[in-house]
Amino acid sequence: METSGSIAAGFDERAAGYDDDVWHVRYARRLVELARPGAGSRVLDAATGTGMAARAAALAAGPSGHVTGVDISDGMLHRARRHPPEAGAAPVELIRADASRLPHLPDRSFDLVLCSAGMLYLPVAAALAEWWRLLRPGGTVGFSTMRAGFPRIAGLFRGLAAAHGLVLDDPVAPLGTPQQCRRVLADAGFVPGEVIGGTVRFSRADAAKAWHAHTRGVHRAAFATLGPGPAHAFEQEFAAVLAERLAADEERLLTAEVLYAFGIRQLPDPGHRPGPQAVRRGC
Repeated sequence: METSGSIAAGFDERAAGYDDDVWHVRYARRLVELARPGAGSRVLDAATGTGMAARAAALAAGPSGHVTGVDISDGMLHRARRHPPEAGAAPVELIRADASRLPHLPDRSFDLVLCSAGMLYLPVAAALAEWWRLLRPGGTVGFSTMRAGFPRIAGLFRGLAAAHGLVLDDPVAPLGTPQQCRRVLADAGFVPGEVIGGTVRFSRADAAKAWHAHTRGVHRAAFATLGPGPAHAFEQEFAAVLAERLAADEERLLTAEVLYAFGIRQLPDPGHRPGPQAVRRGC
């Protein structure tokens, strides 16, 4: 796990162009669509980034609701604050904080906690335990994650890194299957609900940014151990192999399988076991 300072620095560098990633927008909106926050909902968007899921949740919650977005990156929050409020949306409060440690927020203060595309940057067990505390009984947690082995460009990056002396773990692996998602939810005290599969499609522009996304993202600290010469050689090889793979099968390389996982904080009655539909809808 990268340090919080390293993660923040990486996202500060990526913030300026983050809203241009159309797949990120669709990924966040799909999570909110599946969670279905009701009118008046109090929503926490953990690792909010530039606020993509927060804004979608605010529209669903309406003017009687409230959305709190937290992120560790000043750069991301600066971009999020540039988006004007939308008519009929809940107010969105943006806070700089570690999404896995929020002691300033009171117990049971949210109906729904969301985390879009952020779990690989967080200590999963600690984050889920904190979100359990923040949810009211009956409240829902929902997060999105890539399936293990996706995106394929990330696997290509890790494979080439090994030839340059960098052995990198797949950061998606701990949550890369429906069974693993349900297990971590149960371990944190949630009643696991549906884990819904889907796909996202990257663009050629996303592929062009892959080098910077990986070297400034979750593998930032490991990459920094390479000297200038080896780093340059790695970059040149990655660019060449990526171009070759894109020419051979662009559709396969740029399509990724994803998961949307949901759980519910059990109601005080220990006999209450809501069905998956109730969990998914945050009922």
